[in-house]
Amino acid sequence: PTATATPSGTAQPNQYEIHGTGFPNGMVTAPVGTTYVDTAVTNGALKWIKRRGNDNKGWEVLTGDTGWCTLNIQSKLGNSFLKVRRKNDTVTYQFGGLQWGWFGIVRRGGSGYTPQASDRERNCFILMAQKIPMGFRSESSLIGEFYNDKGKRYGTWYLAGPSDGNHLRFQFDDPIPTDSDIGDIRVSSISYLTSEPWPVTLP
Repeated sequence: PTATATPSGTAQPNQYEIHGTGFPNGMVTAPVGTTYVDTAVTNGALKWIKRRGNDNKGWEVLTGDTGWCTLNIQSKLGNSFLKVRRKNDTVTYQFGGLQWGWFGIVRRGGSGYTPQASDRERNCFILMAQKIPMGFRSESSLIGEFYNDKGKRYGTWYLAGPSDGNHLRFQFDDPIPTDSDIGDIRVSSISYLTSEPWPVTLP
């Protein structure tokens, strides 16, 4: 549900910090430069700043941390997980769940395996289209590498921006096996800035 801000005082031109509960956008009128502290720390957002206008819009999070949120992913092996966290304007991902902190995918054609159409033998979805949550999305598409436990490259991860459907996929260099799972994946860092509004709901 959308948070409703309840300010504890009326915003005057010389009153530059307001305390209340809930998100201030659409609820709290103040001049540019005013800060607002949400004493409920709704969805991890503690402190906001008024960046634009003299109405009740233009509030952005100054200090916030969603904590690690576990996403509903495809193609995963066993207890593998993908978590996402937003701290202020920075989004970071964490892969793991298997022994030694490994991440894994099931064999091609196995239960839960979801191929990606541009190369069905080598590409699989981790997050389907539009499954990167609102408030955590990248403004552009990004790419990086993932490896086995010894650092040998398995392939690339591709995080799609809005123009390509807000999804995350693995692109293996070699065809994904149909007779064995891959359970020793190490993923290079995925971290980026976002200008999306603070998430109204957490994953």
